[in-house]
Amino acid sequence: MNNVIIAIDDLHPEQGWGCEGDESVKYLESLNKEFGCKFTLFVPSNYHHSYPLSEYTDWVKFWLDKDWAELSAHGHYHDCRTEGIGEQEFLELNFAQAQDRLIESFNEWKMCGHKPQGFRMPGWGCNPESARAVGLAFSWVAAHDQINRGINFDTRTFYGCDGINETELIREWSGSFMFQSHIAGDWNDNIWNESNYENFRSILNFLSADRQLSYKTISEL
Repeated sequence: MNNVIIAIDDLHPEQGWGCEGDESVKYLESLNKEFGCKFTLFVPSNYHHSYPLSEYTDWVKFWLDKDWAELSAHGHYHDCRTEGIGEQEFLELNFAQAQDRLIESFNEWKMCGHKPQGFRMPGWGCNPESARAVGLAFSWVAAHDQINRGINFDTRTFYGCDGINETELIREWSGSFMFQSHIAGDWNDNIWNESNYENFRSILNFLSADRQLSYKTISEL
């Protein structure tokens, strides 16, 4: 038996980024219907200072009502003040700053009636201090085996980042296949478009040919 984990980053209540009726959402619904896929959705709580979840409780409920989707934390702003580090929000925060940022994030989630169990760093990057703050706040962290090498989160840590667009190397991590993707974004290769959807269907058909697969969210591991 092999677990299959499908993680998707950056969902937020903007059309095209994980809203009801979006093409990408229809692909997820189709995969759930065909294979029984489940999804761990990593959601910033106030994406780019423009989408505070407390103002979009219906959007949060839309996802919470699905028994095949898990809402997990993906930073607060998914944005940085420091130039040259992209959107690696927790790379520029010390321990106290990270704790404050997480309190802001949890306040948004609380007003939606949900407390995420898990966390993924926006852009993967962090430092030992911000990692310690995250580890204290969450039951688990999804990390990158290279970018987060040497970082101790002091909580359950899951590695794996094979893209839904991969065609060759699919790795097994402690009995699980861990797939990584983004809901949208022209700068990402692993977004949920038609090409990647069909490629991922092929991956699942290939894996299921000689394995028994169990689709889970990360919290269910």
